[in-house]
Amino acid sequence: MVQKPNLLRISDYEINDKIAVHVPTVNEIFDFGDQKYYSIVQTLIATPFDLMVELDDIGIDYESITNYQLFLLMMESIAANEENTEILFGNLDLKNFKAAKNTKNGERVFYDPTNDIVIDQMIALEICNAIRKIHFWEAPLGQAGNNEAKRYLIERKRLKKQRLAKKPYKSFLEGIIVSLVNTEEFKYNYDTVMDLSIYKLNASWRQIQKKKHWEQTMNGAYFGTVDLNKIDLEKLSWLSPD
Repeated sequence: MVQKPNLLRISDYEINDKIAVHVPTVNEIFDFGDQKYYSIVQTLIATPFDLMVELDDIGIDYESITNYQLFLLMMESIAANEENTEILFGNLDLKNFKAAKNTKNGERVFYDPTNDIVIDQMIALEICNAIRKIHFWEAPLGQAGNNEAKRYLIERKRLKKQRLAKKPYKSFLEGIIVSLVNTEEFKYNYDTVMDLSIYKLNASWRQIQKKKHWEQTMNGAYFGTVDLNKIDLEKLSWLSPD
């Protein structure tokens, strides 16, 4: 079994000897633009279910397109619209890539002929998994039962998207930093936090939430408002790995 890289130690998550996903620092994300950064990475790992409205707007049934097909579309869009993608892929220049076909199996791929770099379905999956791991995001699951349910989901998402579009952008990253810096368990200040990788920041955020939940549960048990017999204490422990 190939051991995965330790994200506490690295700044680049190697997919193979030619492709790596960069693990940016908080400062790098703010320099790039945190709104743009999250928009790109979330779109890149999105499933057709996530983008059902956007696909519907261009006449594509989200159930007729695969995750991999959508990934290739997103990669092509990023390559065409972003001048600098170092924050995502380091020295890998997406401008060199173009859609191509694997002559051995007929699979559509993203190919850099200058440096002989191929992004196929397996590589795409590893890239998405790396991005999700860095940000502690789960792969979404969703499917409509029938056409009526599908249309209902699309229209409900469309209304939600329209409502959100009217609201001013509120920085998710800034909110996490303010919360953590003002928590006694977090040992960084507004200056030193900028040098943390986004993985380390997310890991700290997750761990402190877990510890707070454990403390609230123990307080509830002490005052008799929580029945510990109904709780798996091993999973509850803030020191457990999950």
